[in-house]
Amino acid sequence: MFALRGIAVSLTFFVLLYSILSALVSISWRSLRWLRATEKNLADLLFLTRILPLLASLLITLAFVVPSFQLLEPRSIDEDMGALPVALGIAALFLIGWGCYRVITAQLRTWHIVSRWLDGSQPLYWEGQPPALRSRREAPPLIVVGMRKPRVLVSDSTLNLLTQNELQIALEHELAHVRSRDNLKKLVFRFSPFPGMAKLEAAWSQAAELAADDAAVSNVNDAVDLAAALVKLSRLVSLDGPVDEAPACTIGFVTGSVTARVTRLLAWSESRKPSHTRISQWAVLPPLVVAAFCLFVTYGSVLVATHQLTEWLVR
Repeated sequence: MFALRGIAVSLTFFVLLYSILSALVSISWRSLRWLRATEKNLADLLFLTRILPLLASLLITLAFVVPSFQLLEPRSIDEDMGALPVALGIAALFLIGWGCYRVITAQLRTWHIVSRWLDGSQPLYWEGQPPALRSRREAPPLIVVGMRKPRVLVSDSTLNLLTQNELQIALEHELAHVRSRDNLKKLVFRFSPFPGMAKLEAAWSQAAELAADDAAVSNVNDAVDLAAALVKLSRLVSLDGPVDEAPACTIGFVTGSVTARVTRLLAWSESRKPSHTRISQWAVLPPLVVAAFCLFVTYGSVLVATHQLTEWLVR
């Protein structure tokens, strides 16, 4: 019974914290739009904001709730669990199960559709990584598939429509998505469901597209070629009619607001070129040391406070 009570307490705390943080994120994330940051930084910040409820809930539960119960809860006391903690524990299990189900179904659907797209595909020579393949006609014009071994699929219509420069810059755009592991990030979203997050995920998707545009473009000619590729392939999609809907674990080239992307590319200038300066890894060491020291000093009192809070919750 002690172990079951510990599991119930941990699940109760997890689902309550996850729900509260998710609600706060769904309400407050729009303020991030006012930050003066590059699209790459904005996309990273939106992603971290989206997964913050899951990460924080897991971390706090494992680092504080579980140890506080194991160390401070008397094992000789056989307390009955109230109806509310039991209901919240079941809700937590349902939430975790629902997230796992969404991940599995997304993976299976992706595998099923991508396997059909890959049937009869041929290698397409280009100097970059990941490998590019010439896919069947029913596949989207240009799309990144896979996470562990990503590949870029290019349709016959795309190869016939784009110039060599336009194709090259479009492939560089998709390569930027691979480097950012955007397919994996989309799968993480599937594991952390919560109502009201669709607009945040859409904002991340748009920022990720703009960040990939920035990563691909290095001069005005590149910007014009990428804008031309966007216009041509968006028209190709509308002319070809419906194609297989892109599954969750893929990222297509014609994604987001095409009009906004084209307008932004045509207004490209050297002053907006993203900076490639990097912050030294040693810069984060002092804050981490201070945080670790504070946690070490106060850990015992934090465990006591956490145990008191969980006791109050399960009464």
